[in-house]
Amino acid sequence: MRIAQDIYLIKCPFSTYFTSVVAILGDTIAIIDAGMSSSPKEAIIPFLKGLGRDSKEISQILLTHGHFDHCGGAKVVKDLSGAEVLVHEADRGFVEDPGLMDRELHRRFPDLYPELGKPTFEAISVDKGLKEGDRLILGGHEFEVLHTPGHSPGSICLLERNLGLCIAGDSIQGRGERRPLLFHSASAYADSMRRLSMENPHSIVLGHPFPPLKEAFLEGEAAKRHVEESLKAIEDLKGKVLEVLKEHGALSIQGIQGRIEGIQGISIGCILEDFLREGIVERKGLLWSLRTS
Repeated sequence: MRIAQDIYLIKCPFSTYFTSVVAILGDTIAIIDAGMSSSPKEAIIPFLKGLGRDSKEISQILLTHGHFDHCGGAKVVKDLSGAEVLVHEADRGFVEDPGLMDRELHRRFPDLYPELGKPTFEAISVDKGLKEGDRLILGGHEFEVLHTPGHSPGSICLLERNLGLCIAGDSIQGRGERRPLLFHSASAYADSMRRLSMENPHSIVLGHPFPPLKEAFLEGEAAKRHVEESLKAIEDLKGKVLEVLKEHGALSIQGIQGRIEGIQGISIGCILEDFLREGIVERKGLLWSLRTS
């Protein structure tokens, strides 16, 4: 799917939907995200071939964050083309150590993640760590790195101001629809949504087709609405968590989850961690409750 001059959306099959990979064509090719380990063979390589380009021309792989469905294909592409891999420094460890995320989640939420899973992609050597404000020339377009943490600590958006185009990965989650809104911080996520509302990009490429609009490429009012809905969704969820604790007292994350329809436990856990840091709740073992003193 062509979304702008020499910029294309590649839909990589994942679960019942897809992961977005963006290809930017110039003298060489840059891709933003790389899908899962199977995505290069299933989608990326055939798509580029259909445009008359060779995947060996890929010179840069920019990762919006370090989750397996976005970075899992990077090793395959890097081995094929020698492309350099770039990711925000805060997510670098997840890319270079595929087991790190599971270990961290097990430490933070042992009730949600009682066992360590097997890595779902091969470790990738990161060539450059990105930071807020970095500017990258890709296929004749200048993209600015916006650090938009929340879904992960190192989530980024790439903004092409001349086109009003924001490539967002999983930074903007909409309503989530039974998918995890968060793995990092609800407060950081809300701040990122407020920032993106100020940026007000004309068009957004999402990492997946998120609800309520269920499209991965949004323009105009639809793009604006999606950012607004994302902020409203996280603020609503924070309020619901507080309501449940106020009504029922000390509960586990699963206990709270059972009283809020359609929300993943990890999203609730991240909210509770923020509340704990803010002194709103307290934690005793696996139970969370409103702070009474």
